[in-house]
Amino acid sequence: MNMNCHACAIDVNSTAIASVTYDEDGGYSIRECKTIRTGTSAYNGTGGDKALGKLASFLRKKQIETVVLSIHTPCFFPLDTVFPKNISDTTFDSHCRAEAGFLLSKPGEYMHDNIPYTLNLQQQPVRKHLVFYYPDALFGIVRHRLRAFCSISNATLYLKPIIRSVAATFQPFVLLEIEHEYATFSAGSNGELEHFSYWRLNHQNDAEYFVLRELMTNPQYKQRPIYITGNLALDKPLAEQISDAAGTTLSPLNLVNLYAMENNVRSSCSLPIELKALSAAFINLYDKKTS
Repeated sequence: MNMNCHACAIDVNSTAIASVTYDEDGGYSIRECKTIRTGTSAYNGTGGDKALGKLASFLRKKQIETVVLSIHTPCFFPLDTVFPKNISDTTFDSHCRAEAGFLLSKPGEYMHDNIPYTLNLQQQPVRKHLVFYYPDALFGIVRHRLRAFCSISNATLYLKPIIRSVAATFQPFVLLEIEHEYATFSAGSNGELEHFSYWRLNHQNDAEYFVLRELMTNPQYKQRPIYITGNLALDKPLAEQISDAAGTTLSPLNLVNLYAMENNVRSSCSLPIELKALSAAFINLYDKKTS
């Protein structure tokens, strides 16, 4: 079985395109990981067409005709909710839209993704899900600009493929994703999500406070590998402060190492924007491989 996937991740100030292949003999291999210094701030501005032109030019040059799109939106709203276990995709979508009507003032302007939590057999006919709601405006802009030569096979909030990429190791894990606007704490095992927390940040020190409080409230998670990523996580003193105060080790997230990927590019593919693109491509192939 030979497969490939091209993914485009858009961050606040940069865009990354990752190309990953998979075959049964050699496993996962990175063929491309390119960063363009333009992101959502430029795409949404007055020079949006010019900025998107850089992305379009690169995709044309590489003859990339289909991409998975992963975007870091300026905000998103997570919601824990429950649905019947055997619900159809159509009904699930309808329920998510109904929930949006209670949560958001303009629900029609938002998209949604979900990650199911670990199935609790005691919950009987329902299952708990984490649903992400996020603005769809930028997705529409990118689709419109690229549609002449490139199709978008799937579009998602970047956080979903990152969490799922770590969970797919089937090992216990904690993932800290720290951005300038917010921080998230995800924990799981056996390929599934067990726990998720989200905090808006007014100052970067808020991240240290919230993460430490989470680990003190749930000390069992300190025994697991704790991975850290995100644009604010690049601040090494912050990561060191959290590590020292918690008395545990924080490991920079690196999917190349987690999955022993063959890396055919010069980059280590461990910067936050690179990980956002790489995880989107990886999880697309993983889902095809395991379906």
